[in-house]
Amino acid sequence: MKKVAILAAPGFEEIELMAPLDILRRLNMAVVLAGVQSDKVVSTHEVTVSTDTMLDKLHADKLDALILPGGAGSWVLRDTPEVIHLVKKMHEAGKLVAAYPAQDVYRELNEAGAHIVKDENVVLDGNMLTANGPGAAMLFGYSIGEYLGEDLQVAQLKEQMCYTGL
Repeated sequence: MKKVAILAAPGFEEIELMAPLDILRRLNMAVVLAGVQSDKVVSTHEVTVSTDTMLDKLHADKLDALILPGGAGSWVLRDTPEVIHLVKKMHEAGKLVAAYPAQDVYRELNEAGAHIVKDENVVLDGNMLTANGPGAAMLFGYSIGEYLGEDLQVAQLKEQMCYTGL
């Protein structure tokens, strides 16, 4: 069974966290919601979620994918050394890192010479998957499932969930 962790930081964008969580659990993946600062996390629009574990309990060698939702919480993720360490370990191990870069993160990546594709909803580059805002949340979740080898199950789930694309 594939194991996926989703990081929850204060100010996360609700749909960017919940859509992949829902889709991947429907695909029978072991998905854990990990709090970055607390086991109760409040979203951008004041929705509180309880996490399954905490960031310090995650280990890259035990995960197949790591998801970083966007929203105001993306700055907390960016500024937390333990998050950066986990992302680097996942990337170095060739494991999927899936994220919603915030606008200032796009700017920082661009200034560092990265090729940023902002006119596509979901972009895969090696083992890095990025999504372009909340409107891409369902496609993002499905893309993670496909990356992790569940193509047939994803196609069936899209039909069951009446997903028609963007």
